[in-house]
Amino acid sequence: MGTVRNLILALTTVLLVILGCSLWGSPPENRSSDAPNILLITVDTLRADHVSSYGYHLKTTPNIDRLASEGVRFDNTYAVIPLTGPSHFSMFTGRYPQEHGARINGVALPANSKWLSLPQILRKFDYNNAAFVSAWPLTGRLTGLNRWFDRYDEELTRSYRVFTSMRFAEDVTPRVVRWLRDKPMQPFFLWVHYFDPHEPYHPRERFASPEKLGETPAGLPEPDAEMRDRIRLYDSEVGYTDHHIGELLESVDDLGLRDSTLVALTSDHGESLGEHGYVGHGRRLTENVMRVPLIFRFPGKIEAGQVIRENITLLDLAPTLLDFTVADRVTQDQIPISFAGMSLARAMAGGEKLPQRPIRYVTFGGKKAFAPRWLSWMWVVGEARMPLYLGKTEGTRKLIWSPRREELAVYELGEDAFELAPEVFATDDRTYQRETPVMQRWFDSTNLEDAETTLSERDTEILKSLGYVQ
Repeated sequence: MGTVRNLILALTTVLLVILGCSLWGSPPENRSSDAPNILLITVDTLRADHVSSYGYHLKTTPNIDRLASEGVRFDNTYAVIPLTGPSHFSMFTGRYPQEHGARINGVALPANSKWLSLPQILRKFDYNNAAFVSAWPLTGRLTGLNRWFDRYDEELTRSYRVFTSMRFAEDVTPRVVRWLRDKPMQPFFLWVHYFDPHEPYHPRERFASPEKLGETPAGLPEPDAEMRDRIRLYDSEVGYTDHHIGELLESVDDLGLRDSTLVALTSDHGESLGEHGYVGHGRRLTENVMRVPLIFRFPGKIEAGQVIRENITLLDLAPTLLDFTVADRVTQDQIPISFAGMSLARAMAGGEKLPQRPIRYVTFGGKKAFAPRWLSWMWVVGEARMPLYLGKTEGTRKLIWSPRREELAVYELGEDAFELAPEVFATDDRTYQRETPVMQRWFDSTNLEDAETTLSERDTEILKSLGYVQ
């Protein structure tokens, strides 16, 4: 099995390097010759179906909705893994967690990772990189991401769950606005992370009673009183975060940066609010946990008001942002970049139809995060290498496989949007025997050992010559 997996991996890696830029497309023809700024907003734990423009029956997100009306909304975007640190690594590298190596929170990319990250690439092309993160899983000490940013603002002043820290949107937005008003060197890559919709929720009274836009969707089970309270708290946090996003976007416009700035907004994962008997994230691959918003705005380059409904993955984010900014220069310099995702730029700027493809996602067993270093005796590392669930969506057909329980659930989302009536198959069913080996082969072909996540000697020399490593 190991020999076959290594052969598949080697062939896949060679093919990706050869095809490199073709995987994420050529720059859309109407891109300006001057590299634009990038503003990437990630809202932790924001599920798509609680965003008004995605069909929620309450007006929780007027500012995000306005952003969507000014650009493109992708209706069916899937996170790769329902954990903050690994999900952001996948956004930045365009690779699956079992490829880049960070399968749980608290694990950093190797310093000599074989996968170049988005800020690392942009910095090579003279981008001024700044990050404002709002929770401990993204701190530089844990992620190592700070080494690719000129400013990595992580002053977390509030505590939760004994050992962990965070900050509110009201702490973040003013700091970002001050940075913008100081007229940073352009072009810049500005990443702003908001944590507020993540538990523990804080009641935001100003946003506790959003305007009603419609009725609760038919067929959605009625939550009990405890879950209704949880949902109200969650929605108030979403509204509160949306308000501060609105202040940030208003500052971008007031400072004359609107037309020169590509804005992208998304989330690392969603949240189960009692559906399927589960609260939280990290241990399930249901739609409420995995389906996230994705919105782009780029005046003059992206036609406003578009809605794209094909299934896509957050692995598409990095190649898309590069396609709008430095793709032509990457190609010219023959930089060995490869992505498991694809660029969405030509679909947005050129109207090209996106291909149908399987969208895959995964979550792992063991701890959801490493404990503080002084509690290292409590760590559970080995189990975190094995998938707890593997998921795949093709069209409206969705498969969730639990290798440990030897159970495969198949959903038809077109008829069962709330995943209430799956067909469940055991090992002696033909569907199980047909589908699960395919899912296993995919995982095996991408499941890198720690040594395989780092640069080879030849890779290191190539990247040294291009100025990516010292």
